[in-house]
Amino acid sequence: MKKKVISVLMVAVFSFSMIGCAGAKAAPVVSEDSTESSAEGLSETENSTEETDVSTEESSTEEISGGEGMGETLKGSQKVVIEGQDWGPAVVKTIVELSDVIAADSVSADDYKVVEVKESFNWAALTPGSKEDPNKHIEAEAERGIVDAYTSDENGEKSDASKYVTIELNYSPEEGSPFCYDLFKGNNVICNPYNLKVSLKDGAEITTEAGTAISALDVAEAIDFDSAVYPQLANTDMTGVYEGAEGHTIHYASYEVADDCAKHPLVIWLHGAGEGGADPRLNTLGNEVTALYSDEFQETMGGAYVLAPQCPTFWMQYDEGGNWMDNKGVDSIFLHDLKALIDEYVASHDKIDANRIIIGGCSNGGYMTMDMIMNYPDYFAAAYPICEAYANSGITDEQLEAIKDLPVWFIYAENDTTVDPKQFEEPTIKRLQDIGANVHTSIFKDVHDTSGKYKGADGKEYQFMGHWSWIYFFNNECEENGVNMWKWLSGQTK
Repeated sequence: MKKKVISVLMVAVFSFSMIGCAGAKAAPVVSEDSTESSAEGLSETENSTEETDVSTEESSTEEISGGEGMGETLKGSQKVVIEGQDWGPAVVKTIVELSDVIAADSVSADDYKVVEVKESFNWAALTPGSKEDPNKHIEAEAERGIVDAYTSDENGEKSDASKYVTIELNYSPEEGSPFCYDLFKGNNVICNPYNLKVSLKDGAEITTEAGTAISALDVAEAIDFDSAVYPQLANTDMTGVYEGAEGHTIHYASYEVADDCAKHPLVIWLHGAGEGGADPRLNTLGNEVTALYSDEFQETMGGAYVLAPQCPTFWMQYDEGGNWMDNKGVDSIFLHDLKALIDEYVASHDKIDANRIIIGGCSNGGYMTMDMIMNYPDYFAAAYPICEAYANSGITDEQLEAIKDLPVWFIYAENDTTVDPKQFEEPTIKRLQDIGANVHTSIFKDVHDTSGKYKGADGKEYQFMGHWSWIYFFNNECEENGVNMWKWLSGQTK
């Protein structure tokens, strides 16, 4: 019922059903667990167990009142580990720093409880007859599944006795996202608040290295995402900022190839609608851009620079008034500043092969990919628009003739209800094919989990929204007549 309500509202609010990548993407990722948990009640209940604080300046533990034999309390803080997944980011671990050293053999996953409390769009307000305000975000609460727990170093690597305990959390398309998507704004933000309540279960104990029994934890709950660990972004510069001549500030993330005295291609990724703003964590983790930094992609490409610009608003915006949803196929206001950013980045990296600049993106970024190549057809070596949202009705024959010889690989799913292929990709591809253009396609029936990890309620592979065809690209699952797309990209040059 929930998904039906959301789908109906999206069609009603967005006349062209163009939310963009994360716009369509984030809703089920965040809302599924948020809405389910909201049904259980969102009021925060305080722990009614009264504690008698008997700590001293010399002691890092607190004895819990309640009679002899009770253990003590350890204070602590925590930082989380965040990884990009097919559907977006997930909080996969929390590393708890306690005020005493814990014996390794006393730590077990069965002893812990972790409850996630985070900002969420009020999906329940969309239910017919609801009097709740959908513009007012709520705090959704859900218990996280625990996969493992162990003593570790400060980075979460297993170790012997330590004051650090790492708790590995279960995550899925419906559990563990730190992003909050606002349906009406069409954008993701990092959840604020995002808290993890870490505790020991009733009756559970851990033991300090000195042999003291600990039966309770007092761990600070608020998560600081600036101090979080992002392993996939370890070699990525997240601080790029470009001030465009036309007045647009574009933040960007970038990945550089280790200097081997050779020239390498540049691969550009343009995000979807939901990942705009001024925080490149949104556009590198909202879609699994981290796959482009992976050993598999880098080895296939023979090493590639990766540039991921972040639009301040939406790539499809066509006037300074903020309009974008009804773009009928005209240029973006960010067109020239984006091109200038790319030019500057290439000029400042002499190991980029200017004959091997490849551009692509999804939905809103697929639109921007088309806008870029139709305006600068001789600049790029290849393009890969995914579920692209450039209206075919706005594309002239002259524009298609200009990109006739540019290798372009389109990707989309037939059941995409956000960007209807019949209005966008299909007629554009046919027109290109009719003039003998260098066009390639990977067309999927739907978008589903191919890892085997996630199942739907019917026990079959988990079904993502049909709009999410970028998942196949990032998982290196796009082919045409036996030709692998990543391998194909590696061979493209002007």
